[in-house]
Amino acid sequence: MIVVFLYHLNFLNVKQRAVLKIFHLSNKPPFPLKDGGCIAISSILKSLLLAPQTEVFHFTITTQKHPFRLEEYPAEWRAKMTIHAEYIKTKTNIFGALIQLIKNKSYNISRFESKEVEESIKGFLDGVDFDIAILESIYMLPYLHLFKEKGMKVIVRTHNVEHQIWEGMSKNSKSFWKKKYYGKLAEQLKIYELNTLAQADGIIAISEEDAHFFQANFPTLKLKTIPTAVKSNYPIPDYSKDDFYFLGAMDWKPNQEGIKWLLEEVIPNGIKDSSFHLAGKGLKNNQYKHPSVQTYGEVKSALEFINNHGICLIPLHSGGGIKIKLLENMAMGKPIITTTEGVRGIDLTHEKEVLIADDPIAFTKWMNILHQDKDLRRYLGTNAKKYVQTNFDETRLTKRLIEFIRDI
Repeated sequence: MIVVFLYHLNFLNVKQRAVLKIFHLSNKPPFPLKDGGCIAISSILKSLLLAPQTEVFHFTITTQKHPFRLEEYPAEWRAKMTIHAEYIKTKTNIFGALIQLIKNKSYNISRFESKEVEESIKGFLDGVDFDIAILESIYMLPYLHLFKEKGMKVIVRTHNVEHQIWEGMSKNSKSFWKKKYYGKLAEQLKIYELNTLAQADGIIAISEEDAHFFQANFPTLKLKTIPTAVKSNYPIPDYSKDDFYFLGAMDWKPNQEGIKWLLEEVIPNGIKDSSFHLAGKGLKNNQYKHPSVQTYGEVKSALEFINNHGICLIPLHSGGGIKIKLLENMAMGKPIITTTEGVRGIDLTHEKEVLIADDPIAFTKWMNILHQDKDLRRYLGTNAKKYVQTNFDETRLTKRLIEFIRDI
């Protein structure tokens, strides 16, 4: 099944070499903004479109989990770039997973391999003289060789050190078989990640912590840390709201594990004089039977949901990379309780911008304190917003991105 949308075909005939022609390949459509990955992809696309003398060809994979809807892209974006989308069936298949296990190859990567996509990319590369390719995540690395064969420079934008996510899930799993299987997936993914990334010309890391890992393993590759730009011009929230909430993709295993930990170990008997509101893609209404939990499924407006509630909980224990949802809530000035994993990659100070707790007793303690202390909610939220404004400014990050691309 192929979905194709092409706009501004005059893009293909532009010959002025001062214009930087960029082939942007993403593992999912950026719109709608369903999760942190979508937000990260939309952020770099916006920077590319804002930059002077750039022309962008955006080729996105679309899946059953992330369907392509052209109308979700802002009209001004559609007017500025060429867009092409193709479908890959990435739904987990036990037989396929077993085959890759026997072959000792990464099943995570194989789900994104498609002969149809490969042929389509070849067709576009034969018709256009592109300057550079930007691949979103290591899951687009199966197509790296196509760009190299054309003599193009290739930058891989790493959303995480991917194998570390699976290592974390293996470590945190209480099931013996899941622990072993996740560990094997991590091992296979690490081999692929290290071997294939070495063929790129540059890496854009989202966090300094990830950048240190890549620098240690690829000392000759050009590397730049460019976090996701975050909008911060939100109104001041209502700090009288003292209930709790979480909004995130609940079809992502680290989120599933984090919420399970919160409900079973932090608040197994409920929250005194308060409630916990849980929403996100992949969540069913009334999925959790818990005295303090209200579930909403996927909400139409993330902004409205966040504004309707008071204290953000981000109970992650695996995941890797910068947590975009953390930055979004900080940008909105919300008081946040999270874990060490939740702030990984961001230099935040406990009790200044956020509250950090890794064990159930400490997490519960800060929930009780923040629930009762409006001044502390305001203090944390105000500092969080200032931090985002200082460190994730869109104009500054766009300049860094374009300088890096032109320097490759």
